[in-house]
Amino acid sequence: METIKNNIPSEKNSPLMEQYFSIKENYPDELLLFQVGDFYELFFEDAKVASSYLAIALTKRGKNRGEDIPLCGIPVHTLNHYINKLIKGGFRVAICDQLTKPIQGNVVERGITRVLTPGTLTDTTLLDEKSASYILSFYPTQERWGLLFAELLTAQILATSVPTGAIRTLDTELTRFFPDEILIPQEFSKDFKLHFGQQGYFVSNVLTSGELLNESSNWVEKQFTPSIKVKLTECPAVLSGLEQLYCYLKKNQAQALPTLKTLQFYEPEDYLVLDNTTQKNLELIKNRQDDSPKNTLLSVLDQAKTPMGSRTIKKWLLRPLVQRSVILQRQEIVSLIASHPDIILTLEKELEKLSDIERIIGRIALDRATINDYLSLKESLKIIPIIKNIINTKINTPLGLTLSERLIDLNVLKDFLDASINNNPEYNWRVKSGFDLALDRLRSLVKDGHKEILALESREISSTGINSLKIGYNQISGYYIEVTAPNLSKVPEHYQHIQTLANRTRFTTQELKLLETEIFKAQNEIESTESLVFSRITKEISGYLSQLRQISQSLAYLDGLFGFAKAAYNFNYSFPSFNNTHDIIITQGRHPVVEQANLIKFIPNDTKLTNQESLWIITGPNMGGKSTYLRQVALICIMAHCGSGVPAQQASIPILDRIFTRIGAGDNVSEGKSTFLVEMEETATICTQATEKSLVVLDEVGRGTSTYDGIALAHAIIEHIANNIKAKCLFATHYHELTTLSKESLGILNYHMACQPKGDNILFLYTMIPGVAPGSFGLQVARMAQLPESIIIRAKEILNIIFSQEKESATQLYKKQADIPENQEFSPELREFLTRFKNYNLDELSGRQALDLLWALKELL
Repeated sequence: METIKNNIPSEKNSPLMEQYFSIKENYPDELLLFQVGDFYELFFEDAKVASSYLAIALTKRGKNRGEDIPLCGIPVHTLNHYINKLIKGGFRVAICDQLTKPIQGNVVERGITRVLTPGTLTDTTLLDEKSASYILSFYPTQERWGLLFAELLTAQILATSVPTGAIRTLDTELTRFFPDEILIPQEFSKDFKLHFGQQGYFVSNVLTSGELLNESSNWVEKQFTPSIKVKLTECPAVLSGLEQLYCYLKKNQAQALPTLKTLQFYEPEDYLVLDNTTQKNLELIKNRQDDSPKNTLLSVLDQAKTPMGSRTIKKWLLRPLVQRSVILQRQEIVSLIASHPDIILTLEKELEKLSDIERIIGRIALDRATINDYLSLKESLKIIPIIKNIINTKINTPLGLTLSERLIDLNVLKDFLDASINNNPEYNWRVKSGFDLALDRLRSLVKDGHKEILALESREISSTGINSLKIGYNQISGYYIEVTAPNLSKVPEHYQHIQTLANRTRFTTQELKLLETEIFKAQNEIESTESLVFSRITKEISGYLSQLRQISQSLAYLDGLFGFAKAAYNFNYSFPSFNNTHDIIITQGRHPVVEQANLIKFIPNDTKLTNQESLWIITGPNMGGKSTYLRQVALICIMAHCGSGVPAQQASIPILDRIFTRIGAGDNVSEGKSTFLVEMEETATICTQATEKSLVVLDEVGRGTSTYDGIALAHAIIEHIANNIKAKCLFATHYHELTTLSKESLGILNYHMACQPKGDNILFLYTMIPGVAPGSFGLQVARMAQLPESIIIRAKEILNIIFSQEKESATQLYKKQADIPENQEFSPELREFLTRFKNYNLDELSGRQALDLLWALKELL
């Protein structure tokens, strides 16, 4: 969002507006919600923007520079509702609260209590419970680009750097984390804001200079261990990114800074590389229809019982492992749980009792926790010993024991929470009765004060004879005696008039005033005393934060493993082995999402990509299952690298370094890129970054241009992958001309999806078999799509004409070419073509091949 320009005061303003201007000056980019009594008010340009976006009334208050001051407002109790809309709409919001109670004649003290941006949110209502919330601090230098992904609620920072100019590598890292907000140095805003914005990311400019930058250097020096600081000095881009993060959080979420004590460095190659295109094509996290999780790999594998377990599974799918030992440690637990239904039932029963303690602990650390957070933490702590016992007795593996060790016994904290935090919904208290004697005495005074009010009311009724007399209370008048109009003649002289209303009048007395003073004094002391006691409680709880974080990380990891195990049990998955031969061998593999979405039984297929059969050219009709098959092989490999079971009878997978896919058509209008240009860019990434340890999946490469260009490019790409890269590759195509490559290059084989013509229709068998498909069956598929029959009939007539013309032209050309004298002057290219042409058997040429020969000859002539 661009800076919101507000009018600068040029004349004397009211004390309220002077206060507003002084606060707004420090938050020019944020919508400033300025509390005035029971409303949050916005002024000037903020008011115009907010009223338009939220569809609320725009009014005015006072004047500035002779013009009306635009104003809009929202009730205090509706704040969360409107904040949710504003943050999702891409706005930054600063909350300015009243810090003191209104006193006549004085200006209420106000200050910024929260600054809300997409990457610094902590409230449950503003966050997706199943997605981690990252803020990326991006800092470019001449040699490297530094990237720091910070998750404030878990106090985790993951840092890496990529070579300057490595845009595609940068984009790949972004898709690993999907940051809610990206910080960039203000001086580099023009260079990168457009790039990030076009991809839908929320971008914030950060000014890192002066005193704040000096503060950030001191913070880094004090906050991190010597080993981390050594690594930071070795990578200036990451160090600058960390200082930039400090500068931003200091202003917008300062409570997070003390919690950020660890920083984990990683290299992009430490995980299986899945670029943005691959994630979209395989629909790992979002589907391609509406960007929701429905019908994605995540929707199938996420059988976790807690939000923190779901977030863990999502992280694993976006960052699959490449360390065999760690993969096997996960797999060992997942297979153990999946093979024992009793463990599934026992563990499920306890896990579903847990709250999202990972985020609760984060809010406690940031001083944003609610009473319900503390109560939920207490209840979750009761479950931990039970879960620890299940692990020790039934999941006795090395990784299981490690998880168990992290489930520290915190019964002392549980008892403290039980004794200190109020769990009685009848009282709007934070501190439980019986925890603090001084607080209990004040509460007793207030309670007795209410009894005194009732006693006074009874005495006044008796002394005045007014049976309808009542003592009431409101925030404006305080306590008052209310008498109805028919009884005003009975009102004693010592009653002091306060207010006349319709059919009733309000009074007070000296005795009522004294009693009110005593009650208000006790109430005020209760508020301040409870705040002090509660602050003491939260400080005590904060002493357990390190242990609580260990517990939450262990439980989130365990729930993630449980989610994988439940999916493996429910969907009949097997557990793959890992080989050193770089072979991908899958027996009776299935697509994990399609088999769950379809009502009909899924037909499995085998895959055998070896060094001798490293590239398959796959032909067959549209709707025959080629794309499903391509995706299922890639998905099975990803699942294996995550430690999950796989939808196959059995599988042997190598440790891959990258998986690339180029499937389907799509343009990029915002960047002025055509479908074919996008296709070629994606293919270029594959051809330059894939290795012999990669899996490459290509579907219909070359279809975005002319037939001959497309065939030529596809031909060259296949040769490059098979002969130069030597990656395992599945290449689906309708260019049957490419199938001749199996005779020219070792390692290239032809496969096709089996089908049977049935008159004018086609029966799909969805089975992968060796050989070349007999055709693409375009007319039959068009009929299945219910294209008007008249169009189908006419297309068939045209196709017959084309075939007959192609065959006639090819025959005439053959006869003419046979009589060509040797000494006639032709170009070398044409002579080579005619020499090859003599060897063609025209009876074996398809209509497409004959037409291609004619076009080739025409171009040479």
